[in-house]
Amino acid sequence: MAEVATIPVDWQRTPWPADEAPKRLALIELGLLDPAARTALFETSGITAWPLLQDDRQPHLAAEGPCLFEVTLESMAALSAQHVLGCALHAWIESRMATQRLASQLAPAMVAYPAGEPPALLRFYLPQVIRQLHAETQADWHHSLFGGIEQWWQRDDNRGWQPLGVMPEQAPQESPWQLTLSASLYQALQGDPEVRTATRVLTQQYPELFAGMCSCARSQRVEAALSAATEAGLVQPGERLAYVYRRLLAENQER
Repeated sequence: MAEVATIPVDWQRTPWPADEAPKRLALIELGLLDPAARTALFETSGITAWPLLQDDRQPHLAAEGPCLFEVTLESMAALSAQHVLGCALHAWIESRMATQRLASQLAPAMVAYPAGEPPALLRFYLPQVIRQLHAETQADWHHSLFGGIEQWWQRDDNRGWQPLGVMPEQAPQESPWQLTLSASLYQALQGDPEVRTATRVLTQQYPELFAGMCSCARSQRVEAALSAATEAGLVQPGERLAYVYRRLLAENQER
């Protein structure tokens, strides 16, 4: 298989693992795919899906939320050709656990319980979020979240797919758990509020700025433009937002 950006390079340079080796699973957020790409994904031969969000009262969550896709050698090749996955493909996971059980294990991480605040949906699988959660090795939920996972590969914009690091050796007991977070950790997981606000405002008011761009790239471009605004000495929120707009517009015109 030729090296492609869709899957970890390490997997492309070694034989496909034997039956007793860990399974390989893709974590894909369906809501970031257009209808044609979503249909093509589910029509891929040899692929099986387990949604992480299952709420009979809100069926759209299962249809648009994250799913684990167990893949074979053949379906891996098919996925590598589906470049339209883009940033909808958040992670590759290696585990010997039954995929349905792993999906049930990860599901509670979709809801955060921050101190002093009501529960909130959390896209825990985003690279910048999962890295911080993995670093909380003393948290009482750490083993419940990562136990039984032999490796979690997360996307790095500069270095491609990178292993998250050492995982708990044993799978956790099948028991309910909650992702309880301190106020400071929850705030850190949310990222820079100015980036979030500017991205939301510009997407709503000037959607043409981000035409054909995936959601993760939008916030990255806004963050870079805000950094440039800081270097230019701009402090007032209105001035900074206007600077970001002009910068993104100029970048688009240069393409």
